[in-house]
Amino acid sequence: MNQNVIAVVSLIFLVGAIALGFVKKMNVGIIAFGAALILGRVAGLTDKKIIAGFNSSLVVMLIGVTLLFGILQLNGTLELIAKKCIALAGRQLWIIPLLMYVIGAGIAGMGPGTIPGFAIVALFGVPLARAMGADPFLLTTIGQLGAIGGGIVPIAPTGIIGLNLAAEAGIQGNVAGPLVFNTMLCTLVGSIVTYIVFKGYKLKGENPIKLTDLPKFTGQQKISLLGIVIMMFGTIVLNINVGLISFIVAIALIMMKVAKERECIKAIPWGTILLISGMGTLMNVVISVGGIDLLARTLAGFMSAKSAAPILALSSGIMSWFSSTSGVVMPTMIPTIPTITSAVGGVSGALLVSAVVCGSSPAGVSPVSTGGALVMAAMSEEEQMVSVRGTNKLFGRLFLVSMFEVFVAVIFIALGGFRIYPFY
Repeated sequence: MNQNVIAVVSLIFLVGAIALGFVKKMNVGIIAFGAALILGRVAGLTDKKIIAGFNSSLVVMLIGVTLLFGILQLNGTLELIAKKCIALAGRQLWIIPLLMYVIGAGIAGMGPGTIPGFAIVALFGVPLARAMGADPFLLTTIGQLGAIGGGIVPIAPTGIIGLNLAAEAGIQGNVAGPLVFNTMLCTLVGSIVTYIVFKGYKLKGENPIKLTDLPKFTGQQKISLLGIVIMMFGTIVLNINVGLISFIVAIALIMMKVAKERECIKAIPWGTILLISGMGTLMNVVISVGGIDLLARTLAGFMSAKSAAPILALSSGIMSWFSSTSGVVMPTMIPTIPTITSAVGGVSGALLVSAVVCGSSPAGVSPVSTGGALVMAAMSEEEQMVSVRGTNKLFGRLFLVSMFEVFVAVIFIALGGFRIYPFY
């Protein structure tokens, strides 16, 4: 088959797998594994070449990290940390929305990543907002933006995935520094805009969470926190693989009965890991037959050095409204970056990696993504929202918030926000 034709066919398979998963409400990873086999055979690839796209190193890191932080989530350590931080605001209620950013970033940045951060800020942010007389979207959106910012660090799942994809794509130079800096800065700007739009500065009254009412950390929780310190020391100082050191710490915690093994294993996001693995396998086939190169050359045709980052951010954001940031958007868009930088010229690969992450991640607060779904669940339970009309209204409003945050990120990038980082 002609090379250009098979490249086009591969992109059809990629879009078709994502669309089929969305329409049929199936895990795209499962569909991607099947699509990889069919596409690979059509393209004349061997099974060994097809399976080569399965990134075992990445899977080990993700399982290890999520197993360890599943322990902290199950024994209440992460939630108690968040509540103690909120209580420190005292009577200054206007500070609490800003603290939600710090809490989301802190929890995600310790290693568990964006999804546990999303869950915690949603599940206790909604009732907290009601008690304060605030719009729940003020607290949950800012908190989830914080989780996005903190979740990009190299020891958290999204950071691990992003840096791994950048390395596989052959993007040279320092990627980790600008990626963390730009994502934190972009989500911080988004949070400030959200704070102003939702009038967080007008909040007054008494803090519903008091430090004296909160329990002290239990012995198990203190041991869990010590485990995180050990994990971070092993990763940062001793340069041990974050997944492997997480397994060691998790084994020790389980043996000390800090948490039950069965519950910890259930807490691992197997669906997400399957999604990432399947998409990685399919993407390897698409790259091998020239599909990503074709996509990159097509995008580059609309770009200049100044417009490359915002266009890539907007494209990533639109994709992420209907699919996973780390499982679909990043594996699809990051491999296009070397071709784009070569075709456009004068633009950093690290800057474009940041654009993909910052454009797509805020879409995670939409109701068809994890963050928004958690907010919907928390609000529906809090307000006992059982009517179809009420649910649809909440769905629509949450989707508008997601669109707003993506556009804030794109505008920030278009205005040159990423160029603040001095070392590309």
